Amino acid sequence: MFGISAAIYASFFLGLSNGALKKSYKDFAPSVAFFFDAILGLFIWVPAALFFGVNFSYLGEVFIFAILSAIMTEVLFFYALSKGKLSVTTLLLNSYPIYTVIFSYFLNGERLSLFESFYILLTILGTALIFIPKKFSFNNFKRGEILWPIIAAIAVGLSDTLSKGIINRTHDFSFLFALAIVQLPVSYFYLKIEKQNPLKVIKTVRGNIEPYKNAIFGGLFNIIGTGLMWISFTTLLASIAAPIVATSGVIGFILAVIFMNEKLNKRTLVALFLVLVGIMGLSAAI
Repeated sequence: MFGISAAIYASFFLGLSNGALKKSYKDFAPSVAFFFDAILGLFIWVPAALFFGVNFSYLGEVFIFAILSAIMTEVLFFYALSKGKLSVTTLLLNSYPIYTVIFSYFLNGERLSLFESFYILLTILGTALIFIPKKFSFNNFKRGEILWPIIAAIAVGLSDTLSKGIINRTHDFSFLFALAIVQLPVSYFYLKIEKQNPLKVIKTVRGNIEPYKNAIFGGLFNIIGTGLMWISFTTLLASIAAPIVATSGVIGFILAVIFMNEKLNKRTLVALFLVLVGIMGLSAAI
């Protein structure tokens, strides 16, 4: 029950994070938000991991998986979230449980029942309805509005599977500890790739924090939500935790409609329904 509760709370905070981060991208590059995310993670995740327990004898191996996770789950996710409408992008990103379940089957030996497979198919169908445009155009994929969120979803699914594998071996919070540390250098290189100056960002924030509030809150909510997600991973199978956490798409959808005036057509609403039924059904069936 503890793991399920952690996954539900993770969904809520990650939904809030998606909305705040998307708003911050109007003013700043995604790497700026990830920079705040990395700083906050260092101050929140490290004490939390030490409190719950860290096995330092595993850290060499754990750091390798933590670096992969920081790039595949965090950097790619932040970048993909900057593409397209929040309602569609969030739902595409939250299709990652499909890939988590598939990868977990082959890499971690997790098995699905007939009902679980049915709900996965519903989620795949809903995802397809969302990203197929009314009039097909290669430009949709060229701009990355659809392609990047799908790539990020696959990367998150693979990363979660690999991370669950190392968590199963350590049986503690060594992974969260390592992830908190590696995110900072990864965020530095991400800033450099997008031609951002970390020192300038820090100096500007110290002078006027107001323009950065969405990026900071987005990073904070992401750190809390992701931390809770990894806590759920310590007690649940990845195939159980991932679909529950992915219901953060519901929060993202509500925020998009309320605060960003995004309109959804009937087909997208049907797709949303299928995705939600698939994810919630999968969570209940496992």
